[in-house]
Amino acid sequence: MKLSLPEKKIGILLFVSCVLTFSQAPAQAESPDDLVIIVNKQFDASSLSLTDVKRIFKKEMTTYKGTTVKPINAKQGSVLRNRFLSQVMGMNESTEQKYWQDMMVKKGMKAPSELSNTVRAVFSARGAISYCFRKDFSPAVSKIVLSL
Repeated sequence: MKLSLPEKKIGILLFVSCVLTFSQAPAQAESPDDLVIIVNKQFDASSLSLTDVKRIFKKEMTTYKGTTVKPINAKQGSVLRNRFLSQVMGMNESTEQKYWQDMMVKKGMKAPSELSNTVRAVFSARGAISYCFRKDFSPAVSKIVLSL
């Protein structure tokens, strides 16, 4: 059976489409220890970019869609805070401290507040944004806007 040129083109397109569809990397499974960025349920966003999150926690972005944003850090020295600094901010404790010392001198800006229970803190403050491990997340009190 001999195929016409249009039939050959269709066959090639179907083959390429199948290869592209099935060669995609499988979705990464969620882990209880994944870091998630959470916001108050009233926060008007279903997702935020990593860049937005960095800007919010550096206080370069102080409002989002007309709402004042309130970044809340986990306690300094905690595993959660260190993971956030590494994965999101590209810092360690030392560089973070230096950053906020510089911001205090240059602009009079203070670091975001610190609380031991970031999930509860986000629940109680409109415009609040923080982070937790997926296993500590509760959809009844907050929503995830970025998973890492």
